[in-house]
Amino acid sequence: MSIKSLPTIMFATATALALSACGSASTPSTPAASAEASSAAATDPSTAPMSGIIFAAADYGIDTTVTTVRAIDPQSGTITATRTFTFPSEYLSAPGYMCEYMQCYSPDFSRMIIANDDGENEKVAVVSTNGTLTVLNDAIPTPSGHTPVSNHFAQFGPDGAIYVAHIDKDAASDRVGTIYRFPSETEAPEAVPTNFTVENYARFQVMPDLSIHRTKTAVWVANEAGVGCFGADAVTPDGTCLTIDQGTIYSKPGTPLAQTTPEDQTLLVSNWTKVSLPSLESTHTIEGWLAVSPDGTQMALYASPKDPYSDLSLHLFVAPVTGGEATQITTTTDDVPGVVRILGWTQ
Repeated sequence: MSIKSLPTIMFATATALALSACGSASTPSTPAASAEASSAAATDPSTAPMSGIIFAAADYGIDTTVTTVRAIDPQSGTITATRTFTFPSEYLSAPGYMCEYMQCYSPDFSRMIIANDDGENEKVAVVSTNGTLTVLNDAIPTPSGHTPVSNHFAQFGPDGAIYVAHIDKDAASDRVGTIYRFPSETEAPEAVPTNFTVENYARFQVMPDLSIHRTKTAVWVANEAGVGCFGADAVTPDGTCLTIDQGTIYSKPGTPLAQTTPEDQTLLVSNWTKVSLPSLESTHTIEGWLAVSPDGTQMALYASPKDPYSDLSLHLFVAPVTGGEATQITTTTDDVPGVVRILGWTQ
């Protein structure tokens, strides 16, 4: 999965859409700009701190692909910081394919994981905002008698290191998996011990204490305490899981990863509680990316109007995680091309 091939469940399409033609829904207001946002906007956006609602927008051409990550002040809708990544067109942006959300970026957003998927022996690389591209495969050792097969999943850990699940075939053509930790893309990797077998297509998650947990074939999203759900799009600090299914947001209490069972890996929305957003339900379609505010009370979401012909504004909203009135925080269309996806919400 890549930013060029975008299933509905993972990505929101940024098209020419309108809020003004929203029928009976009440029109969310845009809060006034704060002094703090104005000060941040006056600084160099390429080096300003990435705080607030973080989202990525991708555009691509014949020879290069460009992804720009932006931070928005949730009170004013002002874009306060940007990071731009440019890389060759044979590579794909990794979110949804090899990593999820903020895992695809270093903690300071200066580096991003990208992938070249040719079906066998995928190439995992790291691209930086200064244009440097480093292929990680070249540094992964291949044991004697083994053949490299693939690097199916990779992510940045909380420590800023890069973790890659690498698969080899041995002399008997059996698959042998190892997770490697790169302190940085320019340093040699080391194998990381795990309490599980790294299988082909196995997903994993690096926890805040740097322990590594297997999440099998379902996407596991958790808070910093390791409480979450398979199939969640976001988790609040108190462990409430949120997910989007066919344009509706649902919630349920999360579970510590260590206590999960195979049954927990099936997304059963019928067992989740609907989160009502009256101002959007009849007029908008909520897309597949969510982020929760640091205090756990608000969520950021992308909702495209069902009437697609009125307005070119960027449809990012903020709403209470328990439901209620949603407020559109963005009206600009400047410098936001391509496909938009929300990554997270930081301090």
